[in-house]
Amino acid sequence: MNGADLLANGQPVTLEEMLLAREKRASRQRQALDCYRLPLISFLLVAPGAVKNSPVWQRVAHYAQREILALCQQQEWVCVWEKQCDARSGPEWMAAVCAPAKALKQHMSMLEEQHPLGRLWDIDIIDSDGRQLSRRELGLPARRCLVCPQEAHVCARSRQHTLEHLLDDIARRIAGYERHDCN
Repeated sequence: MNGADLLANGQPVTLEEMLLAREKRASRQRQALDCYRLPLISFLLVAPGAVKNSPVWQRVAHYAQREILALCQQQEWVCVWEKQCDARSGPEWMAAVCAPAKALKQHMSMLEEQHPLGRLWDIDIIDSDGRQLSRRELGLPARRCLVCPQEAHVCARSRQHTLEHLLDDIARRIAGYERHDCN
């Protein structure tokens, strides 16, 4: 697998579509918070470039959902509601969970750090009051770059790595996971 495989059968998304997707996601989050009054897990992919959804990205999102739900089950946290969206802006998933928000954030941050594909996952936790919890408030370090040890925002801002380099690295990571760990 190479970086081009991530883009295969995917369509580029526009800035307007990304902004609209963000608005719709925020609306779904507000509705779920109003209805369930429980912390939310809100999942997106870290997908550099204009193609945010393709068969490969959908598989990566499926692996994340599977791992998140398994972790919730292991912790005996009950998901009372789930919503999945599959748009050109990328696969999205959210769930209302009977669990302490800080514990959710700690465990989901560990999943992002420790799972072979976790760096490709953006798992946000929103408490029952609608406040998004940060890694910093739990004493966790900032997310690292996809390909080097720098903080992600440093490399992104400086465009340290080419899109081709990022996508090739991501494709190798996915191929390795699917070859060895996926089954």
